[in-house]
Amino acid sequence: MMARAALILLLFGLFGDTGPEQGREGNALFEQEKYAAAAAAYRAGLDALADTTGAVYAGLQNNLGLALHRQDRLDAARAAFRQARRAATTDAERVRILFNTANVAAEMGDRAVALQHYKRVLLLNPKHEAARFNYEYLKRQSDDGSPSTSPNVEPSLFARRLKKRGETLVARTQYTTAAALMKDGMRKDSTVKAYRGFIKRIEEIAQIARSDP
Repeated sequence: MMARAALILLLFGLFGDTGPEQGREGNALFEQEKYAAAAAAYRAGLDALADTTGAVYAGLQNNLGLALHRQDRLDAARAAFRQARRAATTDAERVRILFNTANVAAEMGDRAVALQHYKRVLLLNPKHEAARFNYEYLKRQSDDGSPSTSPNVEPSLFARRLKKRGETLVARTQYTTAAALMKDGMRKDSTVKAYRGFIKRIEEIAQIARSDP
């Protein structure tokens, strides 16, 4: 199951006059799981805003998207997140909105878009564990649609044991170590190439991890 527990924590705290006041009311309703009422409050806040740019507008659109998401109104949620992304002014805002956008795309079955957004989250914040977990989960699901081994290569006992060690490291989110282990294994045993799909997947995630400044 994909990580979703962080969603409510991504609600923006909103401060200021009428629009943000409606936003705070929406947040309270959201926490009470009154998602339709929360969405109405966020819309009222948006209607009260003269400025459709900046943090307040982005926050209200993000929160509206979350409330719609919880009502399974995924198309409407995606549209709200799109507006939020356009108005976001900081990387912290973009990370939150992109993560929520990716979750909606994943639920709609659009894995390619979801993976793209999770990757963007990780490029902005390589330590975002929920995004990393979801990225790995979707990549693994994508790999399940194709053979897990190369059709013309029979993995040796060494190769099979090596992959198990790699999977253990991946479970601990040690992608760089897992990728290095598998690549070193290929130099020792050519049949490790049977797991090219697995190796490619963890190398992609390891590359994101190495982008951490």
